[in-house]
Amino acid sequence: MEEDIPEVIELERVADWRLRRVDANPTDEQSAKAARQLLKLAGDLRREPNIKLLEEYRCVCNWLGESDGISDFVLLAQDYREMIAFGEWAETGDDYLRALIGMAQETFGMG
Repeated sequence: MEEDIPEVIELERVADWRLRRVDANPTDEQSAKAARQLLKLAGDLRREPNIKLLEEYRCVCNWLGESDGISDFVLLAQDYREMIAFGEWAETGDDYLRALIGMAQETFGMG
């Protein structure tokens, strides 16, 4: 598997953002919880990615790219990552990929 898969990098970026919020306000326990979960999800995907789910996700993204729907999806996915522990949740890397696949399919009109 790729060393730095894009899905891991995206999770780590949002975790870093949450950690900066905690640095600015050490009492922000919700951001700390979010950062821990985002890093857990990134670790799940880095250590043991579900190749089938990852390929399905990337296929749906390719379809979106061909239909000009990718920009809408990118924004939805970013919002989802930022809302983890703030109304959204993914327990595992697989859950995270399934959520993204669902959002991508809805964007494409497949859901």
